[in-house]
Formats: sequence, structure tokens, C-alpha cells
Amino acid sequence: MSEALNNDPGAEAPNQPAEGESLSPVVAAILGTAVAAAAKRGASGDVARGLIAGLRVLRATVEEEAGYTMAAAVDTAIRTRLLVDNLAKLRTTGQEPEAIPLPAPGPGATAAAAIFESAAESCLTVNAHAEDNGPLEHAVFAFTTQLLQQLGGAPEWRSLVGELRRASGVNTDEENDGEVTLH
Repeated sequence: MSEALNNDPGAEAPNQPAEGESLSPVVAAILGTAVAAAAKRGASGDVARGLIAGLRVLRATVEEEAGYTMAAAVDTAIRTRLLVDNLAKLRTTGQEPEAIPLPAPGPGATAAAAIFESAAESCLTVNAHAEDNGPLEHAVFAFTTQLLQQLGGAPEWRSLVGELRRASGVNTDEENDGEVTLH
């Protein structure tokens, strides 16, 4: 991976962050652009479905590259963000917040999923060029925060984690009887 970096000391614009410089603004810009693009193509529920697809890519990549323990750490970070949101609502309203059901995929969900999967892959590329996993951590936090905003609250954890752990491209609404047909 390092051979793709511009390490030439005489180069005017190296593609590495300077000492102490964060790549978090890059992750924020990637996600902001993805949210705007997905919102043009679908409703809020479709954007939420796309964000879940992006989180699924981040989690699956972590599990593939670093193992189950690190994937569990991603799950914990997401769940902690949900709990923080619920506790903030409890503090301000005095009432326990209701879990928001995950929306059914709408007509723009496929486009939103493609947009956010690409955004997640871009965030992983940024992370590959960082000294630590700060961009990855920021991406997980930012995707989760944006999901909470799109849903208007925290979803029920079991349903969300079920979506995050399922294989990409699997349609949960259709029964799979093992037959494959081409049209």
C-alpha cells in the first residue's frame, strides 16, 4: 500500500496528512456528499437503508481484515452511539424513547445502498493511508449519527445488528429456496 503514497520529500503535494493532521474532515466530506446524493434519489427511509448498507461494509471489512473481536468493537461503538442518543432524549424529555422501526426498502434504497457502500469504501481507503484507525472510527461514528438523524431516533438494537451482520446483497423479503434462475 505504501508504494501508492507520494513519499518523495521534494514533492509539493504529498498525499499523506502532515504530522498531527487529521483525516476526519475527509471522512466527513465523503459522508456529506453521499447523504446529499442519496437524498436526491430517495426518501429518508431509503437514505437510512443506504447508511445501514455502508455500516455493513465497514463492519464486514473490519471482520475480514482484523477478526471477530474487532468487528465486535465496531458493534459496541454503534450500540454505544444508540444508547447515548436514547439517554440524551431521556434526559431532555424525562420519558424513555421508543425504538424506531427500520424502514422497509423503498424505490431509492438500492441507489442509496450503492452510494453509501461506495462512501464506506472511500472511508476505508482514507483509513488505509492514516497512521491509526482514526478515520475508520470517525466513519463508524458519523454513519451511525447520520442514521439516527434520518430515522429520527434510535432503532431497536437487535434489528439493526441483524442487518449489519447479514451478507451484502441479500434480500430479506424474498424466500431463497436454493434455485437459481436467469432471466
